[in-house]
Amino acid sequence: MIKDVAVHLTGSREDAARIAHAAGLARTLDAHLTGIYVHQLPDILSITDPSGSAFLQRLVEQSVAQAEATTKALDSTFGQLGLSYELRRLDVYPGEVGSELASEARQSDLFVGTRPYGDPNKGQWIEEAVLFQSGRPCLFLPPSFQGRDTYDNVLVAWRNTREAARAVADAVPLLKKAKSVVVAIVDEQLGAAEEQRRAPDEDIGRYLSRHGIGAEVHIIDGWTSTGAALRNEAVRTAADLIVMGAYGHSRLREWMLGGATRDILSSATVPVLVAH
Repeated sequence: MIKDVAVHLTGSREDAARIAHAAGLARTLDAHLTGIYVHQLPDILSITDPSGSAFLQRLVEQSVAQAEATTKALDSTFGQLGLSYELRRLDVYPGEVGSELASEARQSDLFVGTRPYGDPNKGQWIEEAVLFQSGRPCLFLPPSFQGRDTYDNVLVAWRNTREAARAVADAVPLLKKAKSVVVAIVDEQLGAAEEQRRAPDEDIGRYLSRHGIGAEVHIIDGWTSTGAALRNEAVRTAADLIVMGAYGHSRLREWMLGGATRDILSSATVPVLVAH
């Protein structure tokens, strides 16, 4: 069940698209909406004593005043949605945004944000940190997304892995409301599976059917790029939502998405629900 939808807010113009979509989801799912406004403190304060100079004091005052004005405006926007909601503000240094946002997201069932690699004004590590550290499914939107907040046609990218299984399980409430669900399997080892007399589509189709979800399973071959194959299938099936597992590895303090995950999140034109 998805009963608490959290949405990432920054005080930028991108907030309008994120709020509109998250609010639509909350209505569809009869869920509570939690806005998480991240106010980034001036980075210079993280290495300086703010009480040491009048300049830094003014910098702090200006930053706090801006945050308070933004919080007030966001609260007014949320109040007009007609939903059960709360608004939280995080005052954090830039280097701590990802981990703090991940911590807040753990108290919700679904996190909504702008997709990594899609917003040139933000570092992708913020969203990646939430994805890899929160333990919650993340719904990432294309920048300035104005599309539907209901998903009639859903494409599930399936591999028999922990990440994909987690993503499908997290997406069940949305899959149940869809009119069409297509499971796409880009199986590089399809030949080996046939030799072992096992069909790669049977188990996932059976799992979904037990949840009351009728899904078509498409085996996709002939592609050298899994990401390109999935993007093509999303267009072909007129998908409103892509569901997939997230694969990646750490590099110092940042997370790097690899392969098909990065491909989809770099170029998807529809929302993508990912889980790790």
